[in-house]
Amino acid sequence: MSESRVSLVLAETALELVPKELTRHTSVRNHALRLEKKSSEILLDRSFHHSAMIAGKIKLAWKRGRPDIAHFALLEALSTPLYLEGLLDVYIHTIDNKVIKVGPDLRVPKSYFRFEGVIMKLFREKAIRDAKCDKTLLELHDNTTFEYLIYNMIGSNNVVGLTSIGARSTADQVVFRNCNKNNNARCTFVIGGFPKGHFSECTSKLFCRSYSIERFALESHVVIARILYECEKIMLCSDDGSRGANE
Repeated sequence: MSESRVSLVLAETALELVPKELTRHTSVRNHALRLEKKSSEILLDRSFHHSAMIAGKIKLAWKRGRPDIAHFALLEALSTPLYLEGLLDVYIHTIDNKVIKVGPDLRVPKSYFRFEGVIMKLFREKAIRDAKCDKTLLELHDNTTFEYLIYNMIGSNNVVGLTSIGARSTADQVVFRNCNKNNNARCTFVIGGFPKGHFSECTSKLFCRSYSIERFALESHVVIARILYECEKIMLCSDDGSRGANE
């Protein structure tokens, strides 16, 4: 098995607490009441807070209020053999410049409502730990830009963006060019965690290359599935092309 690793970043993710300017809106207060939380402690969710987001005219509203995207993405990434074999590092960079570092052996709740509870606890306590194993499962870093994540936390010099406006290619070719055994540069794949639009200039300027793997836009979890599968074909295969004996 190769000792190389790969990083996955869900960038500009629509995962945040309700902004201060929306906490007094009726839809937010009613939702918080149902959850038995303060308005400032719940996740911004367009399914419940659409009217507040429209009335409040918050910046970049079309890219915000979709915490379910992060849920789907984590369910996909953390159930792959690449993560289970300890060869995948996962990070979530949020639209308001926070970073969630995913630890090893995290099991994401299948239920969105349980996931929501875990993330609200994370925003409150800054870390989720497994007391039995003394491991940090999730760690929240406030005021952390995408640039700081790439250069200081990951230390990557091979950043590949997956975007519908990138150069047309296929998932297998993208991975082969950037993640093969002869390439010593640790590869970081960046996928958008927002429902509409494109990466900001602050994010896209850090891409070494950007690709589109389909002729139309794909949902984030689909791109994750395709890219990580191709990584597994390279990183988890022996020289004769077969998978390890433990599979």
